[in-house]
Amino acid sequence: MTITIHVFGWHPGAKELIDLRPQNGGFPIFDQGHLGSCTANALAAAFHFTLHKMTVENHKDFADFTPSRLFIYYNERLVEGSVNQDAGAMIRDGIKTMSKVGVCPESVWKYDDQHDFFKQQPSDKAYELAQKCKVVGYARVAQDLSQFKMCIKNGYPFVFGFAVLTSFQTAEVARTGKMVMPQATDQQLGGHAVTAVGYDDFKQCFIVRNSWGEGWGDKGYFYMPYEYICHPALAHDFWAINWVEGFKNTTTQNPAKK
Repeated sequence: MTITIHVFGWHPGAKELIDLRPQNGGFPIFDQGHLGSCTANALAAAFHFTLHKMTVENHKDFADFTPSRLFIYYNERLVEGSVNQDAGAMIRDGIKTMSKVGVCPESVWKYDDQHDFFKQQPSDKAYELAQKCKVVGYARVAQDLSQFKMCIKNGYPFVFGFAVLTSFQTAEVARTGKMVMPQATDQQLGGHAVTAVGYDDFKQCFIVRNSWGEGWGDKGYFYMPYEYICHPALAHDFWAINWVEGFKNTTTQNPAKK
């Protein structure tokens, strides 16, 4: 009997490790403290990443700008009608206010989680400066592993929300940053917004920037399994900022508008 030998041409893609952390210009990890301002912290981090990316690509000098998290937090709650409550906020409201109202420097509207300062409307000066620094381009990211990877590969972190379970709030995760899949005894404690800044095919996880200070996790970062971030009941509301205006780049043209 003659056996026909067929030729095959498919092969799996090479595994990758892409980590944007070295590209953030040494931007420190935030600590949201006692406020439920995770969306503002996550969006401020994504804003700075994109700002630094544009700085390098366009040879500008405005990457030292630190977005005011409390300015973002106030304005996203203003949209939602909850300025007098530490109620948290939706990511989409935060990113849309950063596009419409802008964001001022944190040096002008400082972060304070110890008092009721979060209820105060930012100063006229803060709003004036915010007009000079806005999100110009942003997009929703589909909950798909290939889309997540493409976003990171193109140099853009993405912000998203996830369900915080009791297994995440352990001393082990706080020490190592290694997140685990849900356990049988897990209970949901709430929702949290963070910023994905890399992925690791070898460990099957995303590298995620938290806002609980550098003393938590792996110097402020943790590692979320692919299976977790792709599960619609565990993670959702994915957004990327791909173009911003900074104080010294207002004449730079957005290529999307050409």
